[in-house]
Amino acid sequence: MAALSGVVVLTGCNSSTPTASPSRAKSTSPSASTTSGACASVHVTTPIDQVPAACAALWSPYQVTKVPPPDILQQEHVPPAPPVRNLTSGAVSDATAQHWADANNFDSGWFKWAEANGQLAFLPHIAGPDVILPAERSALEMGATIAQPDCNLWPANMKLLPIGGDGNAYFARKGLPTDNPYVLIDEIQLTQPCVAIATYPDGEHSPIPELQQTSTVFVPGRLMSDPVLGDIWLSDAGGSCSDLAGPPVEWCRA
Repeated sequence: MAALSGVVVLTGCNSSTPTASPSRAKSTSPSASTTSGACASVHVTTPIDQVPAACAALWSPYQVTKVPPPDILQQEHVPPAPPVRNLTSGAVSDATAQHWADANNFDSGWFKWAEANGQLAFLPHIAGPDVILPAERSALEMGATIAQPDCNLWPANMKLLPIGGDGNAYFARKGLPTDNPYVLIDEIQLTQPCVAIATYPDGEHSPIPELQQTSTVFVPGRLMSDPVLGDIWLSDAGGSCSDLAGPPVEWCRA
């Protein structure tokens, strides 16, 4: 997610909860194959009551009111992740580390789609509650849609590290979950402040400040393979090198 403003990234919580695939190394298509047949006739995001019954049945467990086309991540031009620096001392293969980084971008693509289409109830399937900005949640609760800019979604540099005791202590000090074994550390490069735009039902537009300068942010999580969403990096905590809570020093080294 991740949407990276302390946002993203996210966990599934219904009968179709994905299963972990921590050792998966091969990059898969961001579009899950289960939707390509049932939802093949869906070419743009469409109200769920207007898509084929089999397609609606696939998506209804995700609490959506609209259904995206199977190639939505391609339509959004979700980029591959930059080459990730694998700092796990061999505990995770380079191929797996890269796949996890790509899955983080896939997850951010789903986040972008969800906010752009006002799908607040869908977000718990891709993001933990602690990683959604309160201003974004409030806007969505008021019926707004949110246009996320690319500057808040795609990291320029990434590295993967085990969280370890110091990392878990840091998240505990922030009152965040400590249930993830690894953290993706993303550098977001900005030349100007990054701002999302909320559009309300009455047509009013309101800016939501995201990252204000080049930042290094933390996306702890794990790979989840979802039958509809595909492989995504699910996170339920976050932070940055500017945190007063004191993240591990090695997370913020160049």
